[in-house]
Amino acid sequence: MLKRPAALIAILSLITIPIYSVNAAVKAGATCTKLNQTQVYKDLTFKCIKSGKKLIWDKGTKTVQQVVAKEGDTCQKMGQTFTTSSSILECRKIAGNLLSLVTITNNFSAVTNPASPDAYTVCRLADKRPVFPIGTLSIAYPPKPFANFKTATGKFKIVVVGIDFSDVQGTGDPSILWNADIKKINEWLKWYSNDKVSFDFVTYSKWIRASKVSSAYDATNNSDKSPSAGQIGGLTAQQITDDYISAIEDSVDLSNTTGIWIYFPPNISKITGAFTAQTAGYQSKKYGLISAQLVTGSADLYLSKRASWAFYLHEIMHGFGIQGHSPKFLPANGFTRIGEMSTADGWSNALLPWDALIWGVEKPEDLYCIDKPHLTSVDLKLVPLEREQIGIRSAMVKLNDHQVLVVESHRTDKWGVGEGAGFAAVMVSVIDVKVSTSWDNEQTGRSPCTTSTGVYLKVDGADHGNHQAIGSPLLNNGQTYIGVGVVNGVGIAGDYEQWDTNHLMYLGESIKVAGLKVSLIGSGDNDTVRIENIDPNVSEFQQLPIPSQCK
Repeated sequence: MLKRPAALIAILSLITIPIYSVNAAVKAGATCTKLNQTQVYKDLTFKCIKSGKKLIWDKGTKTVQQVVAKEGDTCQKMGQTFTTSSSILECRKIAGNLLSLVTITNNFSAVTNPASPDAYTVCRLADKRPVFPIGTLSIAYPPKPFANFKTATGKFKIVVVGIDFSDVQGTGDPSILWNADIKKINEWLKWYSNDKVSFDFVTYSKWIRASKVSSAYDATNNSDKSPSAGQIGGLTAQQITDDYISAIEDSVDLSNTTGIWIYFPPNISKITGAFTAQTAGYQSKKYGLISAQLVTGSADLYLSKRASWAFYLHEIMHGFGIQGHSPKFLPANGFTRIGEMSTADGWSNALLPWDALIWGVEKPEDLYCIDKPHLTSVDLKLVPLEREQIGIRSAMVKLNDHQVLVVESHRTDKWGVGEGAGFAAVMVSVIDVKVSTSWDNEQTGRSPCTTSTGVYLKVDGADHGNHQAIGSPLLNNGQTYIGVGVVNGVGIAGDYEQWDTNHLMYLGESIKVAGLKVSLIGSGDNDTVRIENIDPNVSEFQQLPIPSQCK
């Protein structure tokens, strides 16, 4: 085991100057004869430097014992790195929940793989639910956008404004609250939609005053009940929507608008929960019927330090018809914090492969697709979903007419920072297009109708334990704030939830399911997986039974 501190990094590749005798006495400031000559005396390395017209020995630097590390050595802290003459070694988790050094280069050039034997459309299964349940969105291609979206791809107008209140007044230019969000969303769309979706942002640089005090609009109390139903805010969802649009329609062009995003002053306190109206349904004298999706922020969004850009993007993507909130952990009542449409504020903001297929923004070359009868064995190098790198983002195996196996790689990278340095894992899920995904408020055990179109599978024989928080706790009145950990100034939901990590496949581990075996056989800059058809006679994954009262 490497017990030396990380500072004792191998310096073989760093020192190109020859080292001379270690015996001769050397004194700082004494005359030397050859510029840049070095000499070791006791525990110091001296260098011959020019001082004026003279050559003298410098003050000397502490001689560091060379440490030689190699791939496969055990290590002590995930993310710790060692530099050798030819590569970088990073400490990562491997099979058995051990820590080991893995070679990386951080050279993320395009990854090549065997050609996909089947068209990606073979794996893009159609919705097989016998009934399209009320209140759910698309779990399969094609998506069913809300009326104001018309299509699921193209260019869409998004209006962004700041609304304040007589009791919570905004100061300065409100655009300072959303400029960074807009930039981030544009970058995200360019990469994950493959330039198939873009937003035309229309903004207003002054605060617009709502007609009522802030407490009237508390979105946690807007469940479309009458004002006499004891709500703190006293407004229905439609009344909240009408008030907001009425306030802004004379200041901003709302024609042909797909979405309206509202930001509040950062010191808002009485609007505790965010608010979303999928279709506004506002009758304007100027614009006629406005059907745009309307989304607001909240005090909670500010207090938790979670990424506001990801929240607004998540909501607008529901408008495109994407159900999201799937896959779940197996069993299906387990939360995940993985992917922009699973949860907007978790450790990964990547677009998950199945959501990309639903949306219709995938590129054929992003996906390796194969029908199970065509598979014997294949090795594939995957691009981590959180990284902007060219190559296969997922491997899919069609099991039957309603199920597909999905293999994906994950890293701490640009679009996923919540797992910390050195994180690298593969995850395997099964998508079943006969099963609806229930909403997250039903996924805590309060409802027996917890179901999920996709489920992440546990690694065979894994004993990884629960997630250990990597971020700083965010305290609210002395209590950890809704499980949020702060990483680089951003609140990561779920960091303090201790979710089950046995769904993360590390190097040397595997999963057997539906006659297939998926193994992680190589890890470094990218993960190499082996997918084998070990039982051609099995092609069905036994999903958890749906409770009879939920059918």
